[in-house]
Amino acid sequence: MQFNLIDEEWIPVKRRDGTETRITPWQVTDGFAENPIVSLNAPRPDFNGALIQFLIGLVQTTFAPANRIEWKHKLRTPPSTDQLKTAFMTVHNAFELGGDGPRFMQDHEDFKQTSKPIDWLLIGAATKNTIAENIDHFIKRSMVSNMCPSCCTMALLTMQTNAPGGGQGYRTSLRGGGPLTTLIIGDKNFDTLWHTMWLNVLESKIFLTFCNSKRSSDSNKFPWLAKTKTSVTEQDIHPAQYFWAMPRRIRLGLEKSESGLCDVCALPSNSLITACKEVNKGTEYRSPMKHPLSPFDTRIKKNQKEEAARNKALLTQSGGVSYRHWLGIVVNDTDGRIEPARIVHEFIERQQSDWQFRLWAFGYDFVPGQSKARCWYDSKIPLITVEHEHISDYENKIATLIKAANIICGNLKIAIKKVLHGIPEYDAITRQIKWKYQDIKRLDADDEMARERVLTSVRTISAFTAIEASFWQTTEAFFYSVLLNLSHCIRDNKGGSEFFEQWQHALCTEALKQFDSYILSAPIEDMKIKHVALAQKELNNFNRGTRVRKILGLS
Repeated sequence: MQFNLIDEEWIPVKRRDGTETRITPWQVTDGFAENPIVSLNAPRPDFNGALIQFLIGLVQTTFAPANRIEWKHKLRTPPSTDQLKTAFMTVHNAFELGGDGPRFMQDHEDFKQTSKPIDWLLIGAATKNTIAENIDHFIKRSMVSNMCPSCCTMALLTMQTNAPGGGQGYRTSLRGGGPLTTLIIGDKNFDTLWHTMWLNVLESKIFLTFCNSKRSSDSNKFPWLAKTKTSVTEQDIHPAQYFWAMPRRIRLGLEKSESGLCDVCALPSNSLITACKEVNKGTEYRSPMKHPLSPFDTRIKKNQKEEAARNKALLTQSGGVSYRHWLGIVVNDTDGRIEPARIVHEFIERQQSDWQFRLWAFGYDFVPGQSKARCWYDSKIPLITVEHEHISDYENKIATLIKAANIICGNLKIAIKKVLHGIPEYDAITRQIKWKYQDIKRLDADDEMARERVLTSVRTISAFTAIEASFWQTTEAFFYSVLLNLSHCIRDNKGGSEFFEQWQHALCTEALKQFDSYILSAPIEDMKIKHVALAQKELNNFNRGTRVRKILGLS
């Protein structure tokens, strides 16, 4: 089967007027003045995440701006389809999905292996163990028995970009299993698909400082053009391979095709693909691999060697992305633990006062060390920035807001823990109430250590996870309002203490609401009214007390 990804109209998109169609990669600026393409329109959200990185990577590899002047010019005046086609045709030979030669993101070797159903390419499909144990109650087997070339390409892209651990020799993606991707997206005048692509492209001179740009052969950019290497470092690859990494050794079953409707997009095709093959011993991308679209975790964790742990891409976590992650994915974490993606750094350098943009963060949350996907998270948060000379002050103020929210959210969980499992006891020496817990044998004498012990004990309880998620969600809008006001104060050289007061009041009010809501919904036989009243009083006093006010810099 011949299907070249530069020539074929395989990318599903939506235009300004709502028209849905499929285009070639070089048609992204088609009809830009009259009816531009505004978004991708894949049948699955994870496909959209992989597709936008495909398009960014294609432009970064073949059409990167030489300098910031060129970048700004093409942001406002996009290239023609002919200009893009000319650029993309320079790598035409690397984008054949089928044929007798190298195949896009497929192993160079036509290995002999028992074929698997094509749905094995889909993240979240029923696994071998699930089927063998007959426990595919929620994710059914054989729901997808065929895919059209378009959907199959998107599935292949998604797997290679997000690949989780799959057993011995089945490698994770270049950034690890389920990396968090953060992109800049525009509002108002910069909201087309072209703008999303171009906003996330680096200038050539910057991009070529990554990895080893001297390794400029096609096979060092597109690994499927040569035999699989079992292990590589950044010095072994051209920076373009960030976007074209191939950790998994997969071959699509293109020898036989069928006609009918695709089980993913429901569109007719004469080349339905029903099977694929995979073997282990793929490419291990050894850290650091500082992909420009991902934030990085610079911490050295326990039981990890320093060289192996340093500069790992931040993986997607349960709960997705909200304002509590602002430090580390938008601005530098004041504790130096998380480093924003390089493209976010560039946005801050490029940004102008009249621009309005957001951050698009997405990725798969996998069970650690397994191929089981728990959730696909997809969030968009506003970007509020200040002038370069004020960034340090701005970061400190953001850290203050988030630290206060963390403390009050923790207080909320502890208060509920007191009601559910706590026993209040009066300490005659300190003349204070001390709580003991039925499910915690011993608490440290140090109040802060005891607090951490209680919080650790509630983290795995689903009820507390839901409470925490609700707290962050309901306070998010007010956070951005406060942040905007503080950015104005910074620019005008004002203190802004009244906004910290408002923030504390909003957090305290929401904590009480969440507490009352949970108590009212709980079985009455589990509640002791005196315990409820005492826990509620302590929650309010603590949240409005000196510790939180000191964090916020309030007297």
